Amino acid sequence: MVAMDSDTADRLRELNADFYRRQCASFAETRQTPWPGWQKCLALLRENRNGNTSQELSVFDLASGNLRFEAFLASALPEAAFTFFAADNCDELLPSAPEAHYQHLDILAALDQNQSSPLSTRFAAPACDLSVCFGFLHHVPLPQQRAQILDVLIEQTKPGGYLIVSLWQFLNDPTRHKKAQATHTRAREELGLPELGDGDYLLGWKDIAHTYRYCHSFSDAEIDQLIASATDRTTLIARFTSDGRTGNLNTYLIFKVAQMS
Repeated sequence: MVAMDSDTADRLRELNADFYRRQCASFAETRQTPWPGWQKCLALLRENRNGNTSQELSVFDLASGNLRFEAFLASALPEAAFTFFAADNCDELLPSAPEAHYQHLDILAALDQNQSSPLSTRFAAPACDLSVCFGFLHHVPLPQQRAQILDVLIEQTKPGGYLIVSLWQFLNDPTRHKKAQATHTRAREELGLPELGDGDYLLGWKDIAHTYRYCHSFSDAEIDQLIASATDRTTLIARFTSDGRTGNLNTYLIFKVAQMS
């Protein structure tokens, strides 16, 4: 396996930031409806909260995009009183009248900076009942960064609260796999990038020439490792696959954060 160096990881982060700045309108158009997996997440949360979802609930959303998850929750649970906190580095995706406390934050850039205080102090949000991160960890190039982000999300969740993340596994779809390989080879040549690691791909977008973004397709072993990195502070209450034409393009992990002793 090829180990990605930090310089290449920085180039991939910049590539993605540029992609979302340039393609935010067309990307947002494809992100209007809830993911099927969210319904199962909600059902599992209800089950683990003994059906209690009518009280006040605070929600923190890292890489919140166009606040699609917030709209889903508000529609699915009209009886609940939500307070939403959201963070992203692509302000252009934000709705014109966001119903959330929004913070501009590039979490990957923050990871690269020397911090004299915990990374969680960079969030302009309190610890919440529920923290989520959907459709983002596949843009994080280094395994240690993914573990760091999971760790800071745990810190951002109240003891006894819940954390949900999704992990993209686009190589599970043979058609996507074949297309990803072809696009990746072409993109590496155009961009002058070295060989990347297993599961690392440069994907195209709507067949637009010279337009690429970096994505990682998680293996089951990598997901196991992420879970293991959080076992001392959380309990995994659910792991399931959903979404996409094949119904298995995302793996969802739902953690319950440990109560303080």
